[in-house]
Amino acid sequence: MDVPGTNSVNGAVFNVLNSIIGSGIIGLPYALSNAGMVTGLAMLVVVGLVSQFAIYTLVLTGKRVSAMHYSEVAHITLGTLGYQALSASIIVSLVGVVTTYLVILGDISSSLRQTYLPAQEWLTRTVSIAIVAHSGPMAKYSIVSVAALPIILLIIAIRAPVYASVTTATDYPVVIGPHVFRALGVLCFSYCSAHAAFQNFLGLRERTMKNWKRATTIATWIAIALCCAFAAIGLASFGSGVQANIFLNFPTTDAYVNIARVLFCLTLVLTFPLSFYPIRDTFTHLLHIHSQQRMVSGRVLESLLTVSVLTFVCIVAAKCTDLGVAYELVGAATATTISFIFPALIFLHGGTDVTLKSAMDFGSHPTASTVLPLLGNSGDTTSTHWRSLVWQWIGGWLTLVFGILVFIIGTISTLQR
Repeated sequence: MDVPGTNSVNGAVFNVLNSIIGSGIIGLPYALSNAGMVTGLAMLVVVGLVSQFAIYTLVLTGKRVSAMHYSEVAHITLGTLGYQALSASIIVSLVGVVTTYLVILGDISSSLRQTYLPAQEWLTRTVSIAIVAHSGPMAKYSIVSVAALPIILLIIAIRAPVYASVTTATDYPVVIGPHVFRALGVLCFSYCSAHAAFQNFLGLRERTMKNWKRATTIATWIAIALCCAFAAIGLASFGSGVQANIFLNFPTTDAYVNIARVLFCLTLVLTFPLSFYPIRDTFTHLLHIHSQQRMVSGRVLESLLTVSVLTFVCIVAAKCTDLGVAYELVGAATATTISFIFPALIFLHGGTDVTLKSAMDFGSHPTASTVLPLLGNSGDTTSTHWRSLVWQWIGGWLTLVFGILVFIIGTISTLQR
């Protein structure tokens, strides 16, 4: 936490955006085919905004309790049981996330055969980047990754209509689809980024909440725009026949689509570490390796842990056959937990002094001694600011309720399938 960051706000924007947009983006047209075009796009916006609120308040709480690791903040605010539950959720969820990365890399590289770059080469590059100690050096690579997305989107937008009438009928639910709740799991999977919140915040040169709010807001709206465009184009082109991996709707002989495939593989390789690091960090905290990191034994243990987790993920990816079910189940059962439920609980327990009693009276505000820990400066104790704190508190409860509903309904819906 004492090591200074190296990223400007713009660098943090790219890191946050890169941690949001991963393998889930190619499953968004599939999600819209379940939810309906209008309903799906509306849900994309809502899930994106709730996600942004969650990662902002998560770091806000971390600053208040003087902890800059997700698990540590959970330990301080929710106790040992909450810490252990969060750690288990992070590990399970992110193992699912990075598994989908490798599944997609395998599918796409198989489609490319040996023309552009062998599958073994993609895996080698992914593993080598995953060994890096933290996400700070990833900012410049994140820019490359994010810059590739508009190119991928443009290629799909141009080429998809060419094959739409050939590959499948373009009928699709316009307003509301048959499986809205299953789609929610995929959407939550796509926006799962709370796991990387503290790493991205610590990468900032000036670690202020103003800079963090600006970075997360810009990144979220860019992500919403890209996700909505990608999802709408994919669904409009392939309709109800769109697959969980939209690249499978294209023939392997299209040179332009193959360029998009290569670029998307590059994006996944560069995004993989931002989801892998939190798995390793969570294990190091559970096993207390982080306290030994300055020692040779600590570095050796961390390296062994990295190799072990990577090996396990590769084995799971080799056994996974249905990408759609993986999206739905990981999104509903675990992504909602670490992206919405735990951030909301942490904020409500340790990030605010607002209570139900005080929130009922918008016209009053607490004493300076109560508000100061939240404000960070001694001058702002106005009623207007107190109202904003109350709205933040309300937002925390809405995020919690949203996360619980999606967790229960989405998981049951997917399991019933």
